[in-house]
Amino acid sequence: MFADRLIEKIQEKGTPCIVGLDPALKYIPLNFLQEQDISNNSSIQIKAEALYLYNLEVIDAVYDLVPAVKLQSAYYEIFGSYGIQALERTVFAAHQRGLLVLLDAKRGDIGSTSEAYAEAYLGGEANNHKIDGMTVVPYLGEDCLIPFFEAAIASAKGIFVCVKTSNPGAAIIQDQLVGSRHLYEIVADLILPWSDKNIGKYGYSSIGAVVGATFPEAAEILRKQLPNSIFLVPGLGVQSGNYTSVRACFNQNGLGAIISSSRAIMYPHIYQSSQLTGQKAIRNAAIEFIQNVQMAIA
Repeated sequence: MFADRLIEKIQEKGTPCIVGLDPALKYIPLNFLQEQDISNNSSIQIKAEALYLYNLEVIDAVYDLVPAVKLQSAYYEIFGSYGIQALERTVFAAHQRGLLVLLDAKRGDIGSTSEAYAEAYLGGEANNHKIDGMTVVPYLGEDCLIPFFEAAIASAKGIFVCVKTSNPGAAIIQDQLVGSRHLYEIVADLILPWSDKNIGKYGYSSIGAVVGATFPEAAEILRKQLPNSIFLVPGLGVQSGNYTSVRACFNQNGLGAIISSSRAIMYPHIYQSSQLTGQKAIRNAAIEFIQNVQMAIA
C-alpha cells in the first residue's frame, strides 16, 4: 500500500522532505533555455518539452536525497496535450530513479464526476499518469471524496484531502466555526473512518490530509484528530511558513508527515539569491531545505 511504500522511502532517504516540480518558463534560468534554443517565440510543443527537460535537471539533482516528488498539474495543463505528455514523461523519469510521485491536481466534484476523475488518475485502462498519490478537495461533501478513497484503496495509492491549506485566504472558509468546531475539523471527520480502515504495517493510512505549515495551531488539532493519516505539508519557503511550525504535523515517532518545497529548490537563482544555476545550485538548495526541516523536528 502507498503509506507503507512512502514510510519505507522516508526511512531509506532519512528525510520526510519532498520536492515539488512546478516548472514555469518565466522562472527557468535563461541560460538553460538558451542551451535548449527555447524562446518566447518557440512553439507550444517546444515550450512543453522545456518543462520536461528542466524537470530532469531537478530530478537528477535530488533523486538520491528525497523520497518523492510532487507535480502541480496546472503548470503542465497550460500547454495542453503537450504539457500532459511532459507530465507523464516526468512521472516515468522519477519512477525510473526510484522516487514516488504525487500529483497536486486538487480534483473534486459530484459523485459520478469524481468517479471519472478517480478512474482517470488512480486506475482504469486509459490511466497513463501512473502516479502514486494525489490531492483532492472536499468542499462538495462526502460524495465527492468516497470515489477517490475507494479507488485509492483498490489501487494501493494515496489520497491527500485539502483540509487546512497554507494560503492565507483559506481561513475565511476553513476557519469558520460550526458550533464550537472549525470547518476544517468537520472535514477531517470525513477522512477518519476511511483512514482507520486502511492502516498499513507501519501504523499509517494511505488516506491523508493536506495541512499547511503556516497554521501550526490547526496542525496540532488535526494531528490529534487524524493520528494515522499522513500529512502533506506545503507552505515553507516562498509561502513563508516557519520551519519550527512543521513539528506539530508529526507524531512523537517522527513520522506522519511529508514536507514539500517547490520553487525555492527549483529556482535557487531567484529565491535564494544564489550565484549558481544548474544541478549544483538545485542540490544545494535541497540539502539546505532538508537540514532546516531536520533541525526543526529533531
